[in-house]
Amino acid sequence: MYQNYYTGNIEPEENTIFVFGSNPRGIHGAGSARVARLQFGAIYGVGEGLQGSAYALPTTDLGIEGKRHGLMPPDEIVGHIKKMYQCAEQNPDKIFKVAYRNAPNEVTLCGYSGADLQKMFKAAGPIPENVWFSEEWAKGGIL
Repeated sequence: MYQNYYTGNIEPEENTIFVFGSNPRGIHGAGSARVARLQFGAIYGVGEGLQGSAYALPTTDLGIEGKRHGLMPPDEIVGHIKKMYQCAEQNPDKIFKVAYRNAPNEVTLCGYSGADLQKMFKAAGPIPENVWFSEEWAKGGIL
């Protein structure tokens, strides 16, 4: 079992970074992206990176009209996860709490199941100690 995890909802706290699924256009209108914008300082129009007490992790592909036009390829998501890991390593005093909590076969707004996403986080390389996942994911056994 992955050792570093949080329980319940992620709350704004000192040294906590809320990692949420984003889109490259930074339209933070639904799901965890909306929570990130309203509670953690995510900036509308910024689709990737550290902003306020949030980290936008692109996992959803949007077309010109702002509607999903297909799945973001897994290798592209893995690349974005690697960038997030690098940011976490550069900020060892912060705990990056990944907002995904979905079950292995439950599909999120990005179109991937929990099991699929967990495999992508694992494929991105060694997980920094200050990147924490939900209790649901940590006890799921894939990480």
